[in-house]
Amino acid sequence: MYQTTYHRASSVDEAASLFAKGSEAKFLAGGQTLLPVMKQRLASPSDVIDLGKIKELQGVELSGDVLTIKAATTYYDIMTNADVKKAIPAIAYLTSVLGDPAVRYRGTIGGSIANNDPAADFPAALLALGATVKT
Repeated sequence: MYQTTYHRASSVDEAASLFAKGSEAKFLAGGQTLLPVMKQRLASPSDVIDLGKIKELQGVELSGDVLTIKAATTYYDIMTNADVKKAIPAIAYLTSVLGDPAVRYRGTIGGSIANNDPAADFPAALLALGATVKT
């Protein structure tokens, strides 16, 4: 059995500080990849830093012709957002058919990108759309 310390960060600064202190820290938002990997004992992070309560990482913003989808925004929130449906209907559709309802309600766009799975839908869609990903 391995020991993992759970932290619920309340700000980006706090999350970054906790991450820097952990020897093998991992971020958690939707948990659709990290939690199953931990259950299978394929990952044993020293610290799990929950980003779920950091409001500045959630939501969709439309400013002129730029649509910003923040990293911890769930697929459900993307697929039901009026600005996404109008500006990039392909992304709204993609999120409506990803996985099952549990994945759509918990999975996040940032998690999909950060996971770097070659079979993931979001990185390919963003590349095809010529999107810019800010880190």
